[in-house]
Amino acid sequence: MTAQGNPLRRLFLFRKRVANRRLFHAILNAFEFIIGRNGFMEAKARMAIIDVYPGSPTAIQDAVAAANPGDVVLVHKGVYSERVRLSTDQSNVRIVSHRKNLAILDGRHALSEAFALDNVFGAEISGFAIRNYLSSGITIATGKSNRVIRNWISAISGGSNPTGLSVEQSVGNLLARNTVVRIGKAGSGIGTGIRLNGSTGNWTIDNWIRRNSAHGIEISGSGHNAISGNRIFGNRGEGIMLNELDNTLILGNRLVRNGSNGVNSQGTNSLILNSTIMGNRQNGILWNSNYGFAGFNEITDQRQSGINVNSDFNDIQANRMVRNRLYGVFIRSAHRANFLFRNRFKNNKPRNIKDEGENNSIIPNRLHDDRAARR
Repeated sequence: MTAQGNPLRRLFLFRKRVANRRLFHAILNAFEFIIGRNGFMEAKARMAIIDVYPGSPTAIQDAVAAANPGDVVLVHKGVYSERVRLSTDQSNVRIVSHRKNLAILDGRHALSEAFALDNVFGAEISGFAIRNYLSSGITIATGKSNRVIRNWISAISGGSNPTGLSVEQSVGNLLARNTVVRIGKAGSGIGTGIRLNGSTGNWTIDNWIRRNSAHGIEISGSGHNAISGNRIFGNRGEGIMLNELDNTLILGNRLVRNGSNGVNSQGTNSLILNSTIMGNRQNGILWNSNYGFAGFNEITDQRQSGINVNSDFNDIQANRMVRNRLYGVFIRSAHRANFLFRNRFKNNKPRNIKDEGENNSIIPNRLHDDRAARR
């Protein structure tokens, strides 16, 4: 190959001809040079940042339609009334508020959802305030590896089953540091903060979920999901509702003053660890499924039991249960092979432990102010 046809040789001669080294490096940094297998040199421009300002009824949607994978749609301060839809072609696009929660999407009680991700992977929705939509703040359907972070979602109502964040038939998504409040009309009994349905391997982390008309978090028909570090306060239904699923990790959450149970587990192998569960209207944990593990939790001041067991083969270890109004642990009739070990009980009424089941193992637990551990 001649010098004129060799791309590396041409690059060397070009650099030699450039007198100003700073100019050379500026040009080099502006492009990514790729040497292909065929020996040719290609130049690829950096990913774009697309600025969006209020003024058009489809300002964000237009920017998303123009974006390529890897581009950032940077949305500036203002109120936008639109429904933004991403399809497969908009995978790997990041849609970000320039300043946290100052780019506001307002559905004006007429639009179904702020963001709808349909068969999208690798997208990001970050930093928006979302309000007054009918069905959902953000919906992910049949998606993978998307990130929804630092959004404020409120006042979603009017649809048949309103939800702050909805994940349907999706895998490996991250929902982190969002605030989800006042989903559903007050007193309606419908309106859940975060809902996952038929979804696997999703992480729900460090969200603040409060004052919703039904549940804080609801997961159904799913498996291998993690719920960690969330603050789930004052929801009308369950703090966390697990239904027809398997292998859910619930770690380091605070579940306080919810209208039903702190956690209602109707899925096998639910692991509830290192959480504070306090002042819920019914039980701290209601177990209607087998093979659960509750360990290292602080479970206090429930209006019913600290842990209410309606299933078999569960482990309850190293929890602290104090001042619950209907037993610290209550094992219901006919349920068997549950294991209570090294828990601390104090001032639960009328007693610390009530075992109506069969062949349950209750060994050394610390009982205070209790005349009868079992009856």
